[in-house]
Amino acid sequence: MNTSNLINEIIKRRKASKDNDFNYYNSIAEDHIRAQREPLSNCIKKAKGTSIISEIKPASPTLGEIRRDLNIISIVNQMERAAVIGLSILTEPNYFKGSYENLKLAVDNSHLPCLLKDFIIDEIQLKIAQKLGATNVLLINSIIDISKFYPICLDYGLEPLIEIHAIEEIRDLEHLIEIGFRPTLVGVNNRDLKSLKIDLNHSIEIIPKLKNIFGSEVKVVSESGIKTREQIKYVQASGADAYLIGSSIMQSRNIFQKIKELRGNQ
Repeated sequence: MNTSNLINEIIKRRKASKDNDFNYYNSIAEDHIRAQREPLSNCIKKAKGTSIISEIKPASPTLGEIRRDLNIISIVNQMERAAVIGLSILTEPNYFKGSYENLKLAVDNSHLPCLLKDFIIDEIQLKIAQKLGATNVLLINSIIDISKFYPICLDYGLEPLIEIHAIEEIRDLEHLIEIGFRPTLVGVNNRDLKSLKIDLNHSIEIIPKLKNIFGSEVKVVSESGIKTREQIKYVQASGADAYLIGSSIMQSRNIFQKIKELRGNQ
């Protein structure tokens, strides 16, 4: 799959920072608590009402700085009180201004599943995710070999959220099954990686095909571009099980109230 020059640049810089990741891993004094924390797919299955995975996203390449008052503990508490089913924490430092410390704070100050969201290109990132107590990690199918990384995630006790952007990528998910691994969590990104434009019809087109091929056991998350309750209802018609929402929540003056609105005040 073609990716934009920006995505290639992000990946290039991520690879160049591997030494920093190794140094951070070696600096972690002890494992953080993941006990009694179920992975995202289990929480989606048990959820009542709209399942939102709320993202801690300080910045993005398209929007620049999203939120200045980054009191992570306060943000996590608001998200948890608003009944999100999980947290997604950006750890990419250069373009999204994320950090492993934000993930650590999220894990230490909530009981929710925590997704390490980054451009995973090396096993050291998975080691950090495990040691910090994350339950899930993002695997972007178009930039890595998921048949290699998926089993490594399982070895570390991490549930992968496999992100796809096009119908053609479903074949890679089928290949996972052929080699003995059945995906439990798939994300459909509504952002085109080549143009970086958002179109919710990505979910409308792809999710029914995923459901038809893999059945209801695979939980499907619609990612990117969702700002309103009406958009959630639109995407829900495709069979989406959950919604990963970052920018519109982080831009809101009242995170708690924004999430309640997105959930239909459930």
